[in-house]
Amino acid sequence: MQVKMWKALIGFVCGIAIALLCGIMLHDPLEAKLLEELLTQDAPAQINESKPLSTNSNGFVPRILPQSEQPSSTRSVIGRDQRQPMMSRNYPWSTVGKVVGWTEKNKKYSCTGTLISPSHVLTNSHCVYDKGRLAKKMVFLPNLIDGRLRKKTDYAVVKEVFAGTKNSEVDSADDWAILLLNKPLGDKYGFLKWKPLSLTKLKDYQNKLVVVGYSVDYPDPNIYGDLQAGKGETAGVHVGCSVVGELDGMFVHDCDTNSGASGSALIGKIDGAYQIVGLHAAGLKSRSGKGIENYAVQIGRIEAELKKERDLN
Repeated sequence: MQVKMWKALIGFVCGIAIALLCGIMLHDPLEAKLLEELLTQDAPAQINESKPLSTNSNGFVPRILPQSEQPSSTRSVIGRDQRQPMMSRNYPWSTVGKVVGWTEKNKKYSCTGTLISPSHVLTNSHCVYDKGRLAKKMVFLPNLIDGRLRKKTDYAVVKEVFAGTKNSEVDSADDWAILLLNKPLGDKYGFLKWKPLSLTKLKDYQNKLVVVGYSVDYPDPNIYGDLQAGKGETAGVHVGCSVVGELDGMFVHDCDTNSGASGSALIGKIDGAYQIVGLHAAGLKSRSGKGIENYAVQIGRIEAELKKERDLN
C-alpha cells in the first residue's frame, strides 16, 4: 500500500513538473495576445540630449547565461539566401530582439534592435520616426524565437528616444536611434559594446561579421516546419559577411537582410569580445544598376554625436 502511495505521489509531482515546463516552453506565440494590450502604455518621448550609457569595454555577459558562437543548429542554406534561423538563447544572440511600433494612424510595423546597456537598445531612426512623426507606441521583445520569449513578461516598453535624425531619407548617414526601456532587460539578456572601426580595419574581418535581423520574409514555415509562428517571428542570421566599401558616409556591406531587419547590428568578435561595428540601415538599388547594395551607419558617427552632446552639457 505504501509503495502504491509513493508511486502515486511521485507521479503527481512529475505531472506538475511537466505541466509547468510545458507552460513555460510551449505557451502561445506572444504577439497575438500581448501586443494589443501594450497599446495602453505611455507613448515614447523624444529627448534632445543624450544620457550616459552604462556600458563597459566588453559589453556584459550575465553570469548564468552561456556563450555560444553558434546561432542555431546545423541547417542547409536554401538557394542563394545565406541566412539561417536564430535558435539560440545564449549570448550574444540573446542581446538581439524585435522592435515593434505603431504609427500615429495605429499601423503596426517592426524592426530589429540590440541591447547596448541594461536599459538601452540601438536601432534605426526610421524605425522610430515616420515622416518626422514619432511612433505612437514602441516595445522591445528580446531574443524572440518562433514568436516566443524566454519568459512571457520579458518585454519592455520604450520610454524615451534619442535619434541621430528625424528624416533618414535626407540624413541617411545618421539613421540611428537609442531607445530607453522601462526595465533593465540587459541585466538578464546581456548587452554589446560598439566599436568604431575604419574601412581599412574592417577588411581584417572579411567574411567574419554577423547580422541578426527579424526580416518580414523569413523564415518560411513551409521550409522550416518547426517554426510555425510565421515570418518575422524568428530572426535570420547571416554568418560570415563583410563590409565591402564606403559611400556617402556609410558602410556598404554584403550581409543578407530584408524589410524588418532595419536596425540590425553588424557584429564582430573584436579582441575576444562581441562588438557592434555597424548598424544596418537600408538596402538600395546600386548606382551601377546591378543588384542591391546594403548600407550601414558607421559607429564613429554615433559616438561623435554623443560626444558632442556630452560636451554641450
